[in-house]
Amino acid sequence: MNRTSLSKTEVLELIRSTLKHDKSYKKGNVISTMCTYPDTFAQELFSEFIDRNIGDANLFPGVVELEREVISSLGDLLHNPNAFGNIVTGGTEANFLALWAYRELSGKHTIIVPETAHFSLYKSANILNLNIKTVHVNKDRQIDIAEAEKAIDDDTFCIVGIAGTTELGVIDPIAELSDLCIKFKLYLHIDAAFGGFVIPFMKDMNYDVADFDFALPGVSSITIDPHKMGMCPIPAGGILFRNKELTKKIEWSVSYLSGGHTAQTTFVSSRSGASVIAVWGMLNYLGYEGYNDIIKRCMHVREHLLFELDKIEELCPIQPPTMNIVGVTSTKYNIVEIAEAMRDKGWAISLFTEHMRIVLRPSVTKKVINSFIHDIKEVLSCIQAKI
Repeated sequence: MNRTSLSKTEVLELIRSTLKHDKSYKKGNVISTMCTYPDTFAQELFSEFIDRNIGDANLFPGVVELEREVISSLGDLLHNPNAFGNIVTGGTEANFLALWAYRELSGKHTIIVPETAHFSLYKSANILNLNIKTVHVNKDRQIDIAEAEKAIDDDTFCIVGIAGTTELGVIDPIAELSDLCIKFKLYLHIDAAFGGFVIPFMKDMNYDVADFDFALPGVSSITIDPHKMGMCPIPAGGILFRNKELTKKIEWSVSYLSGGHTAQTTFVSSRSGASVIAVWGMLNYLGYEGYNDIIKRCMHVREHLLFELDKIEELCPIQPPTMNIVGVTSTKYNIVEIAEAMRDKGWAISLFTEHMRIVLRPSVTKKVINSFIHDIKEVLSCIQAKI
């Protein structure tokens, strides 16, 4: 803090100078992240209603009503308009809330996750003092159902399935997990932080994607993040439970708030009402058709990327992509060396053990892909020249 105040212009100049090397979701060279540049209308809504704190529910009853409608709309998208839940800070809090709720309901302490599970599940297990059993994935990088069943013991209360893995966008065999959880009377939480806003639209486009949501009777809860493919500002994650009863053990009574007594089922107490309003606005502004068009464009760009990769002998997808995420590997060169060289050219690249991840978000257009292909060809030529 300065002892003397600065003008707005000086403050802005200092901030912009500090942030000059930051990447922007708005620019096409960020092809690595699952988050995206929010829609301009969503930004307007967020800015106008920035003062709303939905944590004080009785002070802002209108925001509470909009959140109910948001959860119902998201639930409808996921085959359960009667779902109960909240807009939260992100997928990490959403995953935490599901495990917290089920630990309290069951009194048990062991969960089962695939080795492709997001690190937030391990963070949550650490905070909640849970035992976490990690099972292997099969050749398609989906959770091994037989191994998951073998891992179940008397202390197990929940299995987590992924609908859009972080590394490749793979969907676990959720229908089989549903049957397994019904058989052993376990809770089934689905982490669809990214896939929740993608898979339903892909199904309508006749892509071969499996069921993953409340249409399956064993599914207890779903994480879905509007601040990813929902085009909403951060923070805007979502947690949907099949019904309110599943949250009864994590409902927290608060009496001192300005609006009077309220009950909360989130971990964060003060919550951004602006996030809720922005999500409500986007769900109604874009509607199903608008989101359908966005996903359709992303899938067209995915096909363009695959077409261009097919022309490059040294590169290929690590496996056929499930959704708008493509893992690129090399049959000839070290993928780490390629990724670092692309970063030197200004590209934001997600690097995994065997591949680079490219996320085909709305800002990643065919023009961006053409530029990416041009640069990666140059990188491959330079690597070849060194050999």
